[in-house]
Amino acid sequence: MRDNHLHTHHSYDSDANFTDYLDKYDGELVTTEHYDLSNPYTKQDDVPDYDAYSSEIAELNRRYDNRIKRGIEIGYFEPREADILSFLDGKDYDLKLLSVHHNGVNDYLDEEVADMDKHAIIQEYLDKLEHAIGRVEADVLAHFDYGFRLFDVTVDELAQYEEQLRRIFTKMIAAELAFELNAKSMYLYHHEDLYRYALGLVKELGCHKYSVGSDGHKLEHFRLSFDKISAILDEYDIPKEDII
Repeated sequence: MRDNHLHTHHSYDSDANFTDYLDKYDGELVTTEHYDLSNPYTKQDDVPDYDAYSSEIAELNRRYDNRIKRGIEIGYFEPREADILSFLDGKDYDLKLLSVHHNGVNDYLDEEVADMDKHAIIQEYLDKLEHAIGRVEADVLAHFDYGFRLFDVTVDELAQYEEQLRRIFTKMIAAELAFELNAKSMYLYHHEDLYRYALGLVKELGCHKYSVGSDGHKLEHFRLSFDKISAILDEYDIPKEDII
């Protein structure tokens, strides 16, 4: 099971090297570097250098038996949609994640967000996520809970949004996006119960594409708790052929 959500120094918030992961794991590696325009956390556009990224992968693939694939995490921000589409045009990625990270004022992981009204933030985030699906070509819907990671949310509280979640996941399936089980959300932000709830919904809606990612930015988080996630996939009778 490949780690489909991973970052290196080509992302603005990671110092990891490809070799950190390659020397620890002998399977296929794909990194999904951050692409975030109008990033309120850094106060700038964070754009990975495609040529430098591709060049480093080509060099390492000569040494590591072609084990590395190219990937990107697309941070969708509606006011910059045209710029996002322009950047992606003509670039060859093996895996593209679709994310919503910010509202133009705050990244949803900014400390001050934790003091805001929980349900107002959840509603705002879900609205943005629902709009983002289908606006850019991608393979995976990443961390469906990113906008409310900082909050303690019970399954009953999340179920208040079930009608909208069903719409979001129906759009996800129609767009042929895989549903991501995000290890960081599940085990560092303690949202495993929310993922179990969402997994039940997407399975009921007929999802047949799933992705597992650590959301790792350093070696310590690479393939984080993949044993636990594998057990959950078995528990929910998700066949191996449905895992991309």
